[in-house]
Amino acid sequence: MAKKRSKKQLKAKGILALLLAVVLVGLSVGFAVSEKRKPDKVQPEPSTEAPTEAPTEIPTEAQTEAPVPEPTENTPPVSLPQATKGNPVTVSPDGEHWELTLLNLQYRLPEDYKPTLKAAVEGSSAQLDARVAPYYAEMYAAAKADGCTLTPYSGYRTYARQQENFERKVSYYVSQGLSEPEATAKTQTRIMPAGASEHNMGFAMDIVSASADFVSTKEFSWLLEHAREYGFILRYPENKTEITGVMYEPWHWRYVGKEAAAAMHQSGQCLEEYLGIA
Repeated sequence: MAKKRSKKQLKAKGILALLLAVVLVGLSVGFAVSEKRKPDKVQPEPSTEAPTEAPTEIPTEAQTEAPVPEPTENTPPVSLPQATKGNPVTVSPDGEHWELTLLNLQYRLPEDYKPTLKAAVEGSSAQLDARVAPYYAEMYAAAKADGCTLTPYSGYRTYARQQENFERKVSYYVSQGLSEPEATAKTQTRIMPAGASEHNMGFAMDIVSASADFVSTKEFSWLLEHAREYGFILRYPENKTEITGVMYEPWHWRYVGKEAAAAMHQSGQCLEEYLGIA
């Protein structure tokens, strides 16, 4: 009985050993296969994310800064013929820039020149060139609205009237002991000879007020501030007597057009300087 049990035990142990051997062989094979399939080195996948910084941009020609243009010199709006002392040039206030016609000892009107005239202000005997009168009337009305009266005293004068005024002044200085040449030279700083006066072409007005001292009046202050808005300038400023050759005349206002009047006010030039002949 014991002998049979021993044989059964040996048989069971044999079966267990066989099963264990099979399991071990299977594990060995699986491990070998697994090692064979394993890659040598894992490569990271390429990133599809956009870069956080944009590449440096190369400026194109259009993006470069434009060069600053060089300032240009101011050129006179009109070209005047060259005049010399003792040989004045004859001019006529017509053409494209008629309002800038220059009159002085070197530039004069022909003796027979006479403009088309119009009253400077309705009801006044003082006249101006018909092209200028509307601007004076407009300025007069604007000043009146501000409590100032720009009384038009002397506008257009005939050639004969200007010559008479000039000769009378020369005679006065001669009577004071000056020689004829001395009297003439002194008179020219106060009264222009006939043909050289802006009154002969009707572009200028001598303005007066209730006061004999025009410089101290509110009318003069108003003109200094507003006359350019209507195209008028103080023709003979106090600081330009060496250029104009005429003494300071705060009452003498000349039409040159709004653009030129504004430019001269800004630059501080007199008419000779503005026209490029000073």
